Amino acid sequence: MKQKYSKWVVGAASAALVASAIVPVASAASFSDIESSDHKEAILALADAKIVAGYTDGTFKPNAVVTRGNVTKFLGKWLVSENYEIPTDYATEARFTDLPTTAPDKELLQYAALVKDAGVFKGSNNQLMHTNNMNREQMAVVLVRAIKTVYNVDLVADYKESDFKSTITDLDKATATENREAIIALEYAGLTNVKAFNPKNTLTRGQFASFLHRTISNIGEEAPLTVKEAKVVDATTLEVTLSDDKKHTVTLPTPLPENKETNVEFVIDGKTYSAVVTYVTELKVKTVDAVNAKTLAVTFNKPVETEKAKFELKKDGFKSNFTSITWNEDKTVATIELTSKITKGEFTVSVAGVADQAVTGTVKTEDEKVAGIEILGEVAPSTSNTTATVGFQVTNQYGEDITKLNASALTLTAAGADSAVANADGSITITKAAGLKEGDKVVVTAIHGATATTTTKTVTVSAKTVASDITIGALYNKDGKAFSEDINLAKDKFYLPVTVKDQYGKEITDLNRLNGANSEVLVTNTNQAVATFGAFEKQTIDGKDVIVLPVANIVAAGDTNVIVIAKATGKNGQTAVKVAEGVRADSVTLGAPTKVVTAGADILFPLSVLDKQGNAIKEATALNGTKGITITGGTLFEKDGELYAKVAGANVVENTPVTVVVTSSTGKVATQTVIPKAATAPKVITGLDSKVSTSIRELTGAKVDISAKDIVVEDQFGQVISTDELLAKLATADYTIKAFTDADAPFTVTGEIKNAANNKITVEYKAGATKTTANVTFKLVKVADNTANEASSYSKQFSVVKDSSFTSYKVEDIKPIYVTNGAIPAGYGKDIVVKAVTANGGEVTLSAGSDYTVKSAVLTSVADGNITTTDAANVVFDKDAKTATAKVTITINATGEEIVKDVTFSNVAPKVEKVAVVENNKAANFIAGESVNLVTTYSYNVDTTFGLDAFFGLSDVVVTDQYGVMAQVDENGANKGKATFNGVATAATTLTLSKVSGEVVFSNNGTDTAAATGKANDVFNARVNIDGQSATPVKVTAKQDFNK
Repeated sequence: MKQKYSKWVVGAASAALVASAIVPVASAASFSDIESSDHKEAILALADAKIVAGYTDGTFKPNAVVTRGNVTKFLGKWLVSENYEIPTDYATEARFTDLPTTAPDKELLQYAALVKDAGVFKGSNNQLMHTNNMNREQMAVVLVRAIKTVYNVDLVADYKESDFKSTITDLDKATATENREAIIALEYAGLTNVKAFNPKNTLTRGQFASFLHRTISNIGEEAPLTVKEAKVVDATTLEVTLSDDKKHTVTLPTPLPENKETNVEFVIDGKTYSAVVTYVTELKVKTVDAVNAKTLAVTFNKPVETEKAKFELKKDGFKSNFTSITWNEDKTVATIELTSKITKGEFTVSVAGVADQAVTGTVKTEDEKVAGIEILGEVAPSTSNTTATVGFQVTNQYGEDITKLNASALTLTAAGADSAVANADGSITITKAAGLKEGDKVVVTAIHGATATTTTKTVTVSAKTVASDITIGALYNKDGKAFSEDINLAKDKFYLPVTVKDQYGKEITDLNRLNGANSEVLVTNTNQAVATFGAFEKQTIDGKDVIVLPVANIVAAGDTNVIVIAKATGKNGQTAVKVAEGVRADSVTLGAPTKVVTAGADILFPLSVLDKQGNAIKEATALNGTKGITITGGTLFEKDGELYAKVAGANVVENTPVTVVVTSSTGKVATQTVIPKAATAPKVITGLDSKVSTSIRELTGAKVDISAKDIVVEDQFGQVISTDELLAKLATADYTIKAFTDADAPFTVTGEIKNAANNKITVEYKAGATKTTANVTFKLVKVADNTANEASSYSKQFSVVKDSSFTSYKVEDIKPIYVTNGAIPAGYGKDIVVKAVTANGGEVTLSAGSDYTVKSAVLTSVADGNITTTDAANVVFDKDAKTATAKVTITINATGEEIVKDVTFSNVAPKVEKVAVVENNKAANFIAGESVNLVTTYSYNVDTTFGLDAFFGLSDVVVTDQYGVMAQVDENGANKGKATFNGVATAATTLTLSKVSGEVVFSNNGTDTAAATGKANDVFNARVNIDGQSATPVKVTAKQDFNK
């Protein structure tokens, strides 16, 4: 059968039923009359699948003649097990004239409606005749129809296509053509193998059970498709070939990591598959680091063909020699050993032969210096009657031990003894001619004069040391991963940090004292069926060498205790190690809103979700699937790394209770109910943003502008009102914000904050005043009569500063600038921002020309303080180079101080680097740098198909290129679905849809015409993609059927 019907592939639900049917275990049913029946196996399997049932007396009656009513129930229950639903109108609309809705057998009513609507039973003259016996030819007809319904397999069409010849001898006794064809179809499928079928004969309940059991076994047991090949197209796209040799394009919800073998899961035709793939990208240098005094580490973004790599090292532009290059095991890190110690400067590493052009990286370094001195204990074991020793260590800025080289440079004193001498072996010898005895206290001080590094410690003279106390830390993984049964220890190492101290509290770090036959400790693992551990070793954790027990093997989920015992004292340290199951939302906690709940405003209920191991789940996308949570009365919302259940302001009405219920995948529930108060209104001004400068230069035209985003206003409940909300509330409440100052103030105050068009208060220098400071008072003023609400006022002192009060100057870093054809396009230029700093930390932005001059040997016209348009005409890019640099020199006119800045230029055309989905009609605010919420959930309450138009109708999409320039994706017109950078449109937006729950159906998925149709309460994820970059998926919940 498998060879003949390889195309008969069923879904996961069918496969589960098949498993139940063909592998009978201890049945939930116990029938007293089937022990000797030939149909026992089939009856038990179908009973376990809840497809057949017995009688109240505990019998099945396998030899009783099966009725049409019995078969109706059997097939109806089979359809239900395959996720078919009982029609909701079964009790109000009769399907057969002889089975009215008033019939007492409600179960028969339900299943009769189901099999009729599914096309399995048609009836005779619209009668079910449920009390009549069913003969064999009728059974063949309904069974073939059911197979077509459940498995989408047309046995009749298949046997005709294959020219199958029947060997049944009594086909002529069948009543109709359909009946004869159904009998042949059962023979073709191997469901019957008799010579005489006896179409008119009745059949028993046991015989029908066997027919249905064979149907599920023979038709449903076909081997599922498997992945034959998975090719990576880009970071989010795979081309997958299944075992039937059909190719499928799969869009992944999460971009693949670069150059890393990754196991991914994806869905094709409703079935989940997995494959291990690697997304290979262009080689580049990720970082260059000085890891110690003579070593540089060059980290690449993927494995390198090491035999082809040719390194060149320069320091401050001059060639620098090195002795060797070694690679880590996966060929992603090259360690360069220098011929001499690293000194102050900038190293540039260039690697040729591994890419189309050389890849480079740089690192700035400093001279090696003594950075720390540590006396390594509080006890000094005796070595003779007059001497004792204690360890010490000198380290450089890399944390390396440089004790040997610097021991002689230390000056030591020893209060309580005659002398202390630092030895090159890392020990300090304390001497007292009169004798040292156990318990004597000596205060040792070590000083490195050149760096003024010092340390002092009081040590106690002691006897010989032995392991005494044990402490075991928490299980450690460098990436902070949870320890679960699906961890791959070949990739993710886990360690138990163990601290062993002697009787004086000094840590024992000699592995020879901890491992082997002479070990001073004993290690016990109480449950090796969960995990096993290796011998003690040293690992670097948080930059320090630590003694650890490595996890050697993970066996299964569960718990074990690790105990380390000091043999000399019997003291022990122990810790519980738990191997967890996979991530699944388990417990949920819904907090009360942190803000006062008011009408018309969004409500955010703080949401905490823990998995079954008690770990917090922080990402909204991890909670959108079947292992996540459901929210009734609100939506899942993520803001600043925290999760909330959000109720939209449009649904918040004064004095009307709002209830939100959150249910985890394990059935745990959290709920909150709040009663909204009246809508908020501006009440009091409480401050200015800390970034607002209150220093104004003593210079005509010098000023400070203040807008709504700079002023802090609270409502009647003491809550800070956001910028957008403030402007809207001011208009609604018919108020404006004005500022006032004294008549003799050294500045004037003009303007007001009222709405988007009137949103600026200006504090401007006024010549002739004798005062240098004055308060500016901000007040809420009623528009109707221009009366100020004095209770709302806030005062801030502003000052006029002379240039002579400036104590220092600084130039802000200049981000990379895009150049094409020798010019900088509009929007891609950068300002040179120079600031003067006063003694009290105040900053004043200076003006080019009058306050400072800008010069460059390369840039043509930067005296105005801007790098724009043709300023980069003389910038030269090396052959095949993507970047070039030029220096600018800023000279402060008042002092002559020069500040040199490097400006980086790039000839790489703008491309999408980030995609963000933001609140609808808020793209301009987002681009302007205002605080705008990102969208992670939708409630879709429209009856039409969901596609890009619907997506754009519910949110705005903003893309950012590599130069930080933002653009909104057009939602209409010729460039619909595209954004524009420097006059060049991006690729069109595509939409990728993935099912979360329900019956949602997708078409054209992963294209710009992708669409979803479905029913109310369907849930799916929608993700927009542009130029290979994707936004965070948005979880969409349908509020009504959407299929028009």
